Amino acid sequence: MDKLRRRVTLYRAGRPVAHFPAELGANGLRRKEHSGDRATPEGMYRVVQVKEPPETRFYKALLINYPNDEDRMRFALGQRRGSISARAGIGSLIEIHGDGGEGRDWTDGCIALTNEDMDRLFAHVRVGTPVTIVGTYGR
Repeated sequence: MDKLRRRVTLYRAGRPVAHFPAELGANGLRRKEHSGDRATPEGMYRVVQVKEPPETRFYKALLINYPNDEDRMRFALGQRRGSISARAGIGSLIEIHGDGGEGRDWTDGCIALTNEDMDRLFAHVRVGTPVTIVGTYGR
């Protein structure tokens, strides 16, 4: 997922085979810091659950393992430095899901695709599939 281009790219054997326009969190281009910031995270993740109704309210969904260890370390550092409130939570339930196509960033931090594109992606993704989200800040 490239946040700046708002595009999900599906790779097979290291080669791009499909591109899907995507919508992000309402503050999707910001760095994800804590629960409720409506920012889409960046990092290396994997799919941990494949959801179909009634497991999701968004047509279909791919739950990723946010927060990962790097996210937890960055969150703890932010709390120690005081840039993240001690009362804030780190967040969870970040998905690539359907019901997109609004033409604007609107999610709470997830990545939304049209239902048709979600069907195409769903045909290729399983639990354990790697998901890399890049776009707005350096590492």
